[in-house]
Amino acid sequence: MLGACCEVGEGESLATLTDADVALIERATGLLRKRFCEEEWLTAEEAHAYEERRPLYLGYFRSAPRRLTLRWRSRTGRSACVLLGTHGCTLPEDSRPTACRLYPFELWPDGSWSLQVERHGGVSAAQRSGRDACLAVEEASSMEEVLAALGKTRTEVESLGERLRREVQAHPRAQVVRKRRTRH
Repeated sequence: MLGACCEVGEGESLATLTDADVALIERATGLLRKRFCEEEWLTAEEAHAYEERRPLYLGYFRSAPRRLTLRWRSRTGRSACVLLGTHGCTLPEDSRPTACRLYPFELWPDGSWSLQVERHGGVSAAQRSGRDACLAVEEASSMEEVLAALGKTRTEVESLGERLRREVQAHPRAQVVRKRRTRH
């Protein structure tokens, strides 16, 4: 199976992007942001719930309840990221959005690290699903096995989490600056 993180089901969105991610992808590909990025407008309640559930995104909606996501396209009967090629992501590893590089790991509100499995309802449900789950999650019986399968250490995951936190904190300020410039 090719990357469940890069494929979405009905009503799902792809990775949340920061302005830093968008700039990195633009530099790496030469594409205009409208070719790979979508805007999703949330209600104030949805934005609050998003940040509450995902502490690394605290402050993401500070300037507006607008979420930037990777754009998807229909591909062989499934919806997949526009940057997904036949053999995986077409972006070099160092040009991928931080959320993509962090997947399937997620910081929980209690400060612990776990796996992103909300589309399945839990790790054991993802392991039993046999479809649409990250293969490392399906096949591993512990967090250490998932880390090993993906060639990551806890330190690397935590470092990516800190990188995402910094990008999120800069994200709304970048939007406000851009809006101010367009007014003059």
